Amino acid sequence: MNWKQGFLSGLVLSTVVAVLSPMVQSITFTYITPHFFENIIKYVVAHKIQTQSQAEMYFNLKSYTIQGIFGAFSFGVLTSAMVAFVLKTKVDSNEK
Repeated sequence: MNWKQGFLSGLVLSTVVAVLSPMVQSITFTYITPHFFENIIKYVVAHKIQTQSQAEMYFNLKSYTIQGIFGAFSFGVLTSAMVAFVLKTKVDSNEK
């Protein structure tokens, strides 16, 4: 496997994870922790970390979905590049 093949494999995997991220976010914040946003907004406002309006703009499903998509894709691409570099096989000098 050369670096390009490893990187492209990681890129495909990163894309799949990024595409599935909104569904996972929706399930998590609708069924598993339905009061997460209410609770975190109360917490950051009570501890004077953010104002009520700042907290409401940041802590919501749309914001977390966007962060999830871009976070998964960007970290996936970065990780793919590093892992592909480490795992690439050495080219035999007779094959060049």
